[in-house]
Amino acid sequence: MMQRAGKARPYTKALDGGWGWMIVFHFFLVNMFVMGMVKTFAIFFVVFQEEFESTSEQTGWIGSIMSSLRFSAGPLVAITCDIIGEKTASILGVFLVTGGYLISSWATNIPFLCVTMGLLPGLGSAFLYQAAAVVTIKYFEKRLALSTAIARSGMGLTFLIAPFTKVLIDLYDWTGITEAVSQIISGWVADQNWIKKYHYHKSYLILCGITNLLAPLATTFPLLMTYTIFFAIFAGGYLAMILPVLVDLSGNSRVHRFLGLAGFFAGMAVLSGPPIAGWLYDHTRTYTGSFYFSGICFLLSSVSLFFVPLAERWKNRA
Repeated sequence: MMQRAGKARPYTKALDGGWGWMIVFHFFLVNMFVMGMVKTFAIFFVVFQEEFESTSEQTGWIGSIMSSLRFSAGPLVAITCDIIGEKTASILGVFLVTGGYLISSWATNIPFLCVTMGLLPGLGSAFLYQAAAVVTIKYFEKRLALSTAIARSGMGLTFLIAPFTKVLIDLYDWTGITEAVSQIISGWVADQNWIKKYHYHKSYLILCGITNLLAPLATTFPLLMTYTIFFAIFAGGYLAMILPVLVDLSGNSRVHRFLGLAGFFAGMAVLSGPPIAGWLYDHTRTYTGSFYFSGICFLLSSVSLFFVPLAERWKNRA
């Protein structure tokens, strides 16, 4: 039977090297340039507020939609990849991201930007990220955690696309390099299989939560830099573990489906984050509540991983 046009050739085994490292490099660039725009939306936040005289809550919806669709469009991306293949899906993602940012230059209000800088780049990012992630899984098995960690470390180098002021460059220099190194080290450690990968993921989430709960105590510049570095280390660790843990828990054969579903539910949570943070600031005039809210969310997100052994025992009995 002939394959659908544009559909990727099936792989019979993971290669763990060779051309697979070019796939990792592609995934790295996706994280660095595309996901970096999602991560550095804060740079544009104040500019949009001043330009369109909007509230923090209203402006927050732009980044919220962008970040949410990066996850919640997962099921749509999975279906599209099954029909047209990962390569064509990636090309579609490029057009959506590029077109969205180009059209954003003509924006006249916040709702306009919600579509051009929120909807289109968010959907495009989902296509680019999920297609790259699945192809990486097809090329790696024994070195999966390390390869995905190297690819995800691209997010830690987003300071390269944020050279707007010297202060921002210096700040992203610290967090970019720290997060990148953290992800690579975390991936290598996880591949040693000393303990199951979800234990690392759970620990990093808890540490991220504790760090954010303590963040309001950072009232001086040295303390603020300490918070920034530690959060970058722990965030880099849990980001590096997402894909390997998902593969361990779901299996390679069904990873497309589970990656899409996981992304969808994550997107639903991400959608409400920026508006809630903006609402908290608008009503309290301080970011303390936002840090507490973020810390609690990190801690709650780790709870389900404590039930993995119970779920595995139930599966074995079944």
